[in-house]
Amino acid sequence: MGSSMLRLVLGLSVLSCVLVTSSAQTCRNQTFSNRVFATCRDLPQLTAYLHWTYDQASGRLEIAFKHAGITSTNRWVAWAINPRNTLDPAMIGAQALVAIPQSNGSPRAYASSITSTSTTLEEGAISYPLSGLSATFENNEVTIFATLTLPNGTSSLVHVWQDGPLSGTTPQEHSHETSHQNSKEILDLLSGSSTQPTGNSRQKRRNVSTK
Repeated sequence: MGSSMLRLVLGLSVLSCVLVTSSAQTCRNQTFSNRVFATCRDLPQLTAYLHWTYDQASGRLEIAFKHAGITSTNRWVAWAINPRNTLDPAMIGAQALVAIPQSNGSPRAYASSITSTSTTLEEGAISYPLSGLSATFENNEVTIFATLTLPNGTSSLVHVWQDGPLSGTTPQEHSHETSHQNSKEILDLLSGSSTQPTGNSRQKRRNVSTK
């Protein structure tokens, strides 16, 4: 076998391994230093994952939201809950946790209440008690950690996740591609099942893990 053909075969083999490794990533094989969550879910859009532990009696919700494929510090990432419990529109009224990657690996993490579609995700108070908000940026993945306190008796919620470009340090409007438009669902915190925004009420239990 010629040297050029050998290099081609080796290159294809390496690429194949990378693709297999990437496609094999699920929330079940993700771990966090000094943090363990009871349940996790592979979200259906934007290569994102949600890990959570929820105590319904106290309303205490501990989350880790991971968004892969963030190859630049010129993008923002956000995960949000919409207390209006509507998927249409899911963004207006959403209470967001935002992370902006920094070159030193320590993203700026803050909260933002979304009041319009033209939001630039201004920092401010949200309608849920919030503690322990932090974020990491490693291996092209942004992870947001936080603990929120939900209203008594909450068993499900509408959540939204997004990423978008920055202008300087200011978040700009996200893409309107299908993957961004559909990055929302109704999540049952107790069972891990979800309802997708597909125009029907069929429940899906895909890629849910209780650890």
